[in-house]
Amino acid sequence: MIELYLLEQLLAFSEYGTLSAASKHLHISQPALTHSMQKLEELMEVKLFERQKNRITLNETGKLAVEYGKKVLDQEKEMIEQIRLFDKSSRTITLGACAPVPVWDMVPLLSQIYSGLTISSEIRNRDEELLEGLEKNKYQLVILHEKPSNGEIYVQAYGKERLFLSVPEGHPLAERSEIYLSDIDGQNLLLYTEIGFWYELCRQKLPNAHFLMMSEHDAFGEVAGSGAFPSFVSDVLMRRDPNNSLMEKKIIPILDNEVNVTYYCVCRYSDRKKFEPLYRRLGSYKI
Repeated sequence: MIELYLLEQLLAFSEYGTLSAASKHLHISQPALTHSMQKLEELMEVKLFERQKNRITLNETGKLAVEYGKKVLDQEKEMIEQIRLFDKSSRTITLGACAPVPVWDMVPLLSQIYSGLTISSEIRNRDEELLEGLEKNKYQLVILHEKPSNGEIYVQAYGKERLFLSVPEGHPLAERSEIYLSDIDGQNLLLYTEIGFWYELCRQKLPNAHFLMMSEHDAFGEVAGSGAFPSFVSDVLMRRDPNNSLMEKKIIPILDNEVNVTYYCVCRYSDRKKFEPLYRRLGSYKI
């Protein structure tokens, strides 16, 4: 049986080109690496190298061994990752979301329904990242802002969110009763960065805006509430926190379709039964 460390050393030799460079990278002696390569040839019962005075190179058989060795090591890495994720899934529900609001909703709900499990969550900027994580078992549940077309997953819509612009009184935009994103492009805007896909949307739709970026939520709230810059606020926040200082400013509806989103709770079909209690609750749940 070929031990994996021999394949790792073969790949290092292939990458670095010489025994001395590969042994330095591997933190082993050159004689030890030479012995490993000889042992690998003995186990495979083939010659992997062309040997010349003071130099060895991979022959065609050796190059093929490198290709297969890489596949074996990649499979070993994937095996370990999948086993760890499976073990974690028996103790933890991992949630990936495209925005903060679904996390605020889902984490307490999941903790209530699955009281014996740990709930972990993270926000990603792109639905594609979340679907890839679901496919690779990184997540058991994901919340998307666009309905996926993949037929191998279970999808249920559960709520909506809409973006508004909060503008200080006296700002030129405060005279507007409604607005398009194109009307704000070029303005100075305050933007909280940890908002998932909303961040990407703002950067894409407002390429000429001058953003003051803030990653600390409490600091952002203070500056947004008392500062002179316009900022974004959602209808969800306005309903849930009507005393928020942002509400003291002029709230202007944004008319672009992109800022009026529906959230979708997605799981693998194989997990649908596990999450049936959650989906039943979501059937009557409104953001």
